[in-house]
This record gives sequence, C-alpha cells and structure tokens, in this order.
Amino acid sequence: MPAFSQLELPYDLYTDEDIARRVVYVEASRGCPYTCEFCLSALEIPVRQAPLETFLAAMESLLERGCRQFKFVDRTFNLNLRVSQAILEFFLERFEPGLFLHFEMIPDRLPESLRSLIARFPAGALQFEVGVQTFNDDVCELISRRQDTDKLADNFRFLRERTGVHIHADLIVGLPGETAESFAAGFDLLVVLRRPESQVGILKRLRGTPIVRHDIAWEMRYSPHPPYEVLQTRTIPFDEMQRLRRFARFWDLIANSGNFLESTPLLWTTGSPFQQFDALCDWLYQTEGRKHGIPLSRLVERLFQYLTEALRLEPSRVAQTLWRDYQRGGRSDVPFCLRPYP
Repeated sequence: MPAFSQLELPYDLYTDEDIARRVVYVEASRGCPYTCEFCLSALEIPVRQAPLETFLAAMESLLERGCRQFKFVDRTFNLNLRVSQAILEFFLERFEPGLFLHFEMIPDRLPESLRSLIARFPAGALQFEVGVQTFNDDVCELISRRQDTDKLADNFRFLRERTGVHIHADLIVGLPGETAESFAAGFDLLVVLRRPESQVGILKRLRGTPIVRHDIAWEMRYSPHPPYEVLQTRTIPFDEMQRLRRFARFWDLIANSGNFLESTPLLWTTGSPFQQFDALCDWLYQTEGRKHGIPLSRLVERLFQYLTEALRLEPSRVAQTLWRDYQRGGRSDVPFCLRPYP
C-alpha cells in the first residue's frame, strides 16, 4: 500500500466545468484507526496522511480557479488535530461568501483548539457528517466501536448552541445487541441533542467486514439480495424489524428530506419523538397503503390531516407552518388543504 508521499495529487485533473458545476471531492488522509465491525473502513488500517504543504498548495490552486464547494472524504478528518486545525485555519483565512466545506467527523473528538476555529466560520459554511450509529454502550463494545457518549453529547450541544454548522448524523437499526427500545432511546437523545437532519439506516452485511462473527450468537439474518440488509436479530424479530424499516423510510421521506423542517417538530410537541413519529408511520402506512411513490403534495395533505385530526393541533397554525415548508423549495402552487387558510 503506497504512502501518500509517493502519490501525485490529482486535483489538477478537475476541469473548469467540474469546478463551476460540481462539489469537488478531496482527501487529506486515507484509512481509519477504528475497528467498527460493520464498516469497510475498519479494514483499511493504518491512516495515511497526505503531505500537508503539498495538499494545501493543491487547495490553494483550486481556490484560485474558483472552486468554492469542497467535500472531504477523509473517514476521520479530526483524528490528527494538528492537520485538521491547519486545514480549517487555511480555509478560514481565505474565506469568501459561498465557500462550503464538508467533513466526516469523529463525534467525541472536538477539543477546544478545534471548537474555537469552528465557531468562527459563518453559518452554513461547514457541514459535518457524524456517524453516531448507536448510543448503546454495550452494543459499541460488541462491535468494537470506541465512543464516549458523554463527550459526544457535549460536542453536539456545543455545535448546536454556539456554531452555525449543519450536522448530518447517522443511526443504524439492527446492530447486534440493539433492541427496539434501546434504538428508540438513542433516537430520542439524538433529536434532543441536535436539529435534524438525521439518517436512520438499516444494518447491511458488507462483504469482508467482521460483523459476521455475531451471526450465530445474535441470530443475525440478512437478506440474500443486495444490499444485504438485516431482516431480524435475536433481540429484534422480523415483524419489529419491518416496522423499524418503515420508520426509517418515512423518516427519510419527511424529516430527512428537508421538505418539512418546521413541520416535523410539531409531531412531538410532547412525549417521546420516536413514539410520536412511529405513531405517524403507522397511521400513514394504513392510510396510504405504501411507503414509496407518495408525491410531496400528497404528503402535505396527509400531514395536515394527521396534525389537525389525530394530534388536534390548531389548523391555521399547522397550515401556515406547512406552507412555509412547501414554499422553501421555490414552489408556488398551493396544496388543496392549505387553500382555506391565509
């Protein structure tokens, strides 16, 4: 496996059209030091770092050519604090309106040296993809995932309260040892810790990953067809897994799509966000009879119906909130259910 110092960085190959029309993918490191058993990155050890001066010179060249959208594909951008701090300082010194930086971050590693830099970026300039996966410490131990839940929670609070960072967090359904109840508790905690967007994914058996060592002890059963999603475990039977899969689908359709930023929190004005959204999922599936192919205008109609009839929220308030969400995407047509409300 060649060291980064032996490779020629390829960023000059991006064309002017690429830079003008695309998010440019870059990497300052390869590999991952963690051994999470569900992830292919766990097989790529050790982490190899690109020579910092050479890498920053390449970023300077991209900036000079007009590039403003950078997506770092490093699996653990904030692993090497000296390097991650230098990269953030580099972009902060050259910041111009329109600059956007995406990083994949370790959720429990955010010391003050990084916090102070992150807080200086304007709102919307930074996006962090944070793989939480589970808040269950016993599950983390089972799958060889090192994660300090208390530090993670504190970091999310800091990002929410003191920065303008957009956070994308992931949770996984079906990890060995996870129950529906422990997943629900973790989901509720994530909702409390941050503003959406959160992705709920179903565990997949990726070829070569050591997650298969749990197949017998935890009675893991996977689909024989790609993407090889888990069908049931010892702690989550098939019917419950199907319900959670439906939950993940509707969460993606409603909360994670960005189409209902203001409307989604109305679903859990009291009680557990998981239970409240799960109740919507049951109602929506019974009402529509499907999980896919529901047009946006139809979703607006159904959410208005559910919020006003099932949750008994004030119709005018619901209509105004749904209308603000609907307009956010540049739409001018008015869904039928909202027409009676100014």
